[in-house]
Amino acid sequence: MKPAAVTKKPAIDTDAALKFASQNSPQATKTSSARGRAGTGTKKAAEAGKRVFFAPEGDKRLTINLRQDLHKRLKMLAVERDTTIGEIIEELIERHL
Repeated sequence: MKPAAVTKKPAIDTDAALKFASQNSPQATKTSSARGRAGTGTKKAAEAGKRVFFAPEGDKRLTINLRQDLHKRLKMLAVERDTTIGEIIEELIERHL
């Protein structure tokens, strides 16, 4: 039997990635939702060399566990609608509250 191939995880240059993300490109300035929350404070954090994991002003961050099959269906729906998973979840919560 032939031994399984070993693959190495590629190294990521964090500084280069942060520099790229902070550039004023269409992707960096595009908003992720109708309320225009994407990018709030990310340039300042990128300049400081920090990773950004926070909810935009006025929002709360939420972490949930979701079955893989549901996540895949949700992801596909987001692609079909050209929106984000977060916006779909927000819409569903607003409908049911």
